[in-house]
Amino acid sequence: MLALLAQTDYSGDAAAGAAAAGLFGGLAIFWIIFWLIFAVAGLIFLIWWIVLIIDLSKRDFPEKNTWMIIMIVGFFFAIWLVDLLYYFMIVKKYGKAGAGGGKSTPPASTPPAAPEQK
Repeated sequence: MLALLAQTDYSGDAAAGAAAAGLFGGLAIFWIIFWLIFAVAGLIFLIWWIVLIIDLSKRDFPEKNTWMIIMIVGFFFAIWLVDLLYYFMIVKKYGKAGAGGGKSTPPASTPPAAPEQK
């Protein structure tokens, strides 16, 4: 077998075939790396979307149903911009959902005590 490999002539068509194989191998490695990065980014997007849906379900604010519909439709159409809009328009505006029971209004302060009468 090694004798056959030693007699390989890379002139003419054989050289073109070797170059094509090298080019194909390089492109194949490039596409494998590209798709791995794409798959990891998709997994990160999915986890981020789930975190935002959980935040949305715990939060109490006037446009809750509208945002729920927007988030679900945005997921099916792979519109990651919806997640960014929700994060910056709702999460940053109202704070964390767990704080204050997820209410959008600050807790009411206690009224001052009435003065004592003698």
